[in-house]
Amino acid sequence: MTLSALWRPRRPAAPARNQPTPGPSSPDEGHPAAGRPGSGSIPAVPAYQRLRQVVLAVAIVGGPLAFLLGGVLSPSIHDTGQASIAANAAANGTTNAVHLAAFVLASFLLPIGAVGLAHLAYPRAPWLATIGGLLAVVGWLPFSALAALDDLTSIMAQLPNSGSYAELWDRFSTDAVMGTYLIVYIVGHLVAYVLLGIALRRGRILPRWAAWSMIASSPLTIAAFVLPGSPLAIGSVALTLLVLGSLPAARTTLLGREARDH
Repeated sequence: MTLSALWRPRRPAAPARNQPTPGPSSPDEGHPAAGRPGSGSIPAVPAYQRLRQVVLAVAIVGGPLAFLLGGVLSPSIHDTGQASIAANAAANGTTNAVHLAAFVLASFLLPIGAVGLAHLAYPRAPWLATIGGLLAVVGWLPFSALAALDDLTSIMAQLPNSGSYAELWDRFSTDAVMGTYLIVYIVGHLVAYVLLGIALRRGRILPRWAAWSMIASSPLTIAAFVLPGSPLAIGSVALTLLVLGSLPAARTTLLGREARDH
């Protein structure tokens, strides 16, 4: 017998049949799939990081979804003061209240969701993510003023002789302040989603169909602003594409896979 044989470590004895195998020393060892990359489950992360993931994921898809709901239920879109007040006066009170609530919710979620998309794209496309994220946040901030204008229209419609406020509505909605808000809103968020869609696709964060859905929502929204007829139908298609394109991004954020290939 050699010295190396004397120092050879012994193998641990196999557990006897019908005896339970000792459990893991920590909760994470008992659930290897929880931290295994690509397992499809949510990895174990600190509570603060988990909160960030949930908030960003909800905002990424919840913002466009609330915008879509509010737009579908809105009594009037891109109309004159007289037509807007008359449409609000004839609208169902419940659906109009839901439309306003959805727009208020969207005004909070949309800027946060833009930050979430930029956060996803930043590791692999930092310039596109930074510029797109900044444009999206700045572009969505005026949305609260536009939601407040809808609320003002609803209040005007409930007052006696509501038609007399049409001129005031027209002056207010087209003055320098509201005009600036509208331009920043249109240019900012529409350019942003093109840049963010390109960044997310370039980094292979989103599948091709989701990235193109996000990008295509911007020209369709422009068409809703400039084409005559009913802008509601075109705008609804554009927002639906944005919602669909945001779903994989929200899932990726929720699973914490920002730095992995898809």
